[in-house]
Amino acid sequence: MVVTFIGLGSMGLPMATNIIKAGFSLQAYNRSLPKAKPLEQLGAKLFETAGAAANESDIVVTMLSDDAAVEEISAKLIGSMKRGSVHVSMSTIGPATASSLSERFSANGLHYLSAPVMGRPPAAAAKLLYILTSGNESAKEKAQPVLDAMGQRIFDYGADPAAANTVKLMMNYMIFVITEMLSEVMLMAEKSGIDKQLLLDTMLSTIFGAPVIKTYGGLVAQEQDQPNGFKTSLASKDLRLAQEAAAKYHTSLPLGDTIQKHFKEIIAAQGGNNDVSLLITHLRSLIAS
Repeated sequence: MVVTFIGLGSMGLPMATNIIKAGFSLQAYNRSLPKAKPLEQLGAKLFETAGAAANESDIVVTMLSDDAAVEEISAKLIGSMKRGSVHVSMSTIGPATASSLSERFSANGLHYLSAPVMGRPPAAAAKLLYILTSGNESAKEKAQPVLDAMGQRIFDYGADPAAANTVKLMMNYMIFVITEMLSEVMLMAEKSGIDKQLLLDTMLSTIFGAPVIKTYGGLVAQEQDQPNGFKTSLASKDLRLAQEAAAKYHTSLPLGDTIQKHFKEIIAAQGGNNDVSLLITHLRSLIAS
């Protein structure tokens, strides 16, 4: 089986690395080719265009930043992929975009599988991602060996290609709410003279022992930026998509209003490249001002 991977950022590169380590013949494309050099050293074949990279592949995996990037690459893939091959879209995009792309790929004799992931770059490197899938059953069967090479468990949400992306946005929304909560209470601890690490240990040892609290609680308490982490600009994009999806389904995510306000303030002041866990530094600045 020939696999093409497109999008070699902080998530895509370790994911693609695990695919080639699993024994697949890997082809790759990235806008910045130097980022793909580590894969070439492992035996991957690099291409200068997405279309050329996908031309002879059975599975094409994309891991891109937003809806516009996925749609741009998809237009090139539709004109290049061989009939019956599968586009596995692992990016965090809107449900409506996933539905539209699924229809376009199907109309051209191709398969589209939604497969966004839960996990940060270290989880991607350790093959510990959780993968959410939805779409064509045949596509799932074809893609499963490749997905197994990247993650520890697959959660299947049925035939609707929008479903997996909807779940991904809901999950990310909960991460943002938890990060806001952790930032608020850690700042309160700091101002009241309580040791933040002891507070985190108390959380994890009592009723807040969830993995997300351990991961984001540690990041918030330490206040160390993660160069390859979850950029605030991307978190803001995901929160916008989550709120748009909620509105489509005639519900709302009101806690997101406050969080999005904070995200936008951070982006305006710092550019949005800092890890989302550094929200606490922004809250501290609001108190100081």
